[in-house]
Amino acid sequence: MTTALLLGTTTSGSSNGGSPNRISGTQFIALATGKISEFEIQVVVNCNVKCALYSDSGDSPNTLLGGVDTGQACNAGWNTMSFPETSIVAGTKYWLLAISDVSSGNWIKYGYDTGHHYGGKDQTYAGYNWDTTMSGFTVNHDLYHCLAGWGILVLSPSVIIQPVSYGSPIVSVLGNIINPQGISIIVSCSTPSLFYLQTISPSNVIQPVAIGTPWVGVLGFVKPQSTIQQILVGRPTILKYVWHVILDGQYATETPHVNLAYIIGRDAGGNLVYGAAVDSIELGLVGERLDFQQELAIPTDSQAASMASAILSKMRLTKASGIILIPPNCGQELFDVVQISDSLANQPAVKFRVVCIKLVFNQIAGTYYQIFKLVNT
Repeated sequence: MTTALLLGTTTSGSSNGGSPNRISGTQFIALATGKISEFEIQVVVNCNVKCALYSDSGDSPNTLLGGVDTGQACNAGWNTMSFPETSIVAGTKYWLLAISDVSSGNWIKYGYDTGHHYGGKDQTYAGYNWDTTMSGFTVNHDLYHCLAGWGILVLSPSVIIQPVSYGSPIVSVLGNIINPQGISIIVSCSTPSLFYLQTISPSNVIQPVAIGTPWVGVLGFVKPQSTIQQILVGRPTILKYVWHVILDGQYATETPHVNLAYIIGRDAGGNLVYGAAVDSIELGLVGERLDFQQELAIPTDSQAASMASAILSKMRLTKASGIILIPPNCGQELFDVVQISDSLANQPAVKFRVVCIKLVFNQIAGTYYQIFKLVNT
């Protein structure tokens, strides 16, 4: 998984649009499957903005999938706003919508592109919460607003062995069953077997057979090597997830080293091109932290702006970090997201990404543990 542009455009607009007390939005086709966690918008003037993501029905916005009802401060130019994690699917049409508190004049940038659907709806900004179903939205064509959704890119495994079912169907919950090499596929007879995401057993472990009512395997249950798992006849067995104990931990939350990035490139004619990105929330907290780079290999304004946005996305990963010490976890992999609850360090269910794993074994001292290096997700 990685952070990527999932929906919308990072191309700077050539014209100014938008009206006071009016929703503006554009239809985009999702570039990839993932979870949107950031909303980007290019505005003309300083203002407060509310944003939302809607499903598409007949090339019009339909059902609210995620939204921010509290206005977030934006400065003239590109801005990045926090957005509740919302899943989207590659190749599917969605609508990105926004509304601002400007009292007069234009406030959002837009560009021209044949075939794009865009539109708007009159709506008072003050006190407005996004409607569950959008109605009264007027749709036009051949323009796009400068809106984008960034987040976690979901990557699927290339080889998946699916279970075989005899009788009633097998139901796979929250994803595919991935069987380790050398492990026989579970066979279901009569009523269905329910398998939760990535139920994986170590080598030489015999998988359970469900006869009668279903067997339910819950995420993360692993038995020691050479242990035979139970055969269930009649009522279901529920195998519960075991939490990992934190032996020691250190955490830090800091502001990124850069919250305003400028990129200067050069086109084929030798003319300078320009792109910028700003993290308005961090800039308001600590003031301007500028990163100015000259990248003459970049030939267009849009690519320069995209690189500036990538720099800020990388900086956001450095906001929160930490190190924890735990008993060895055989299922842990690099770049997995872990959720940490550490009351002594005031970490209530905080999510981190694991970027380094160190296994420590000292036979003389009788110690055996893992050290994880963590960064913000």
